[in-house]
Amino acid sequence: MKKNLLLISIILTFSSCFQKEIKSFDKGNFWKITSKNGKVSYLFGTIHLYPKNEIDFPERIVVNLKECDQLVLERDLTNKLEEQKLMNFKIPDFIKETYKVIMSEYGNELVVMENQLINIAQENEIQITGLESTDEILEVMKKLNEIKLPESEFQYDSILKVYKQTLKMYKHHEIRAFKDTSPVQIADLAINQRNKNWIDNIINNIENKSTFIAVGMGHLGGKGGLLHLLNEKGYKLKRME
Repeated sequence: MKKNLLLISIILTFSSCFQKEIKSFDKGNFWKITSKNGKVSYLFGTIHLYPKNEIDFPERIVVNLKECDQLVLERDLTNKLEEQKLMNFKIPDFIKETYKVIMSEYGNELVVMENQLINIAQENEIQITGLESTDEILEVMKKLNEIKLPESEFQYDSILKVYKQTLKMYKHHEIRAFKDTSPVQIADLAINQRNKNWIDNIINNIENKSTFIAVGMGHLGGKGGLLHLLNEKGYKLKRME
């Protein structure tokens, strides 16, 4: 349950963040990256927790993941020691309420997209690793908890509205900036700073192995997005979906 609570909180945080729009990277959940030495890797924007009756898991993803040497997630969800740290983390009450709302609306239809990727990787003996440790993401969550948000944002209707908007954006491959009323510091903590922390790790991975990178779709677009950062570093990017 705690894994799903954290995923839900990240979905809603990313969906309400403010970032400037970069026209070239405003659409596309799935991108091909060609490294400077010619290796082919992929960057896939996930929607961490979704209702299986509303979104189909793309077959193209399965095919391209099988071609790669490793799967790189935000965190290595298969590391039991790291996951135990998450289990010991005290989830704030407002996140628990968020989880209750989405569970009451979708119930058993909810699927963790990262788990699907992990299953494919394990079935095909593909290495799995992460861009950050559990300690790092929990530090981010602690800082986010210090930001005071209006209670209205965590009421039933508001939570459901944001989540449904996220689903709609995902279906239409919309990764452009989410323009909402939430503070800019949320985007800086939850997305931009983490992207900056990840980029050297990503580059090291794609220069050495054919890598399938899967992170929340909120990390792809915008000035501080991974696509913009990779483009600045001179990497060739091609939209696949």
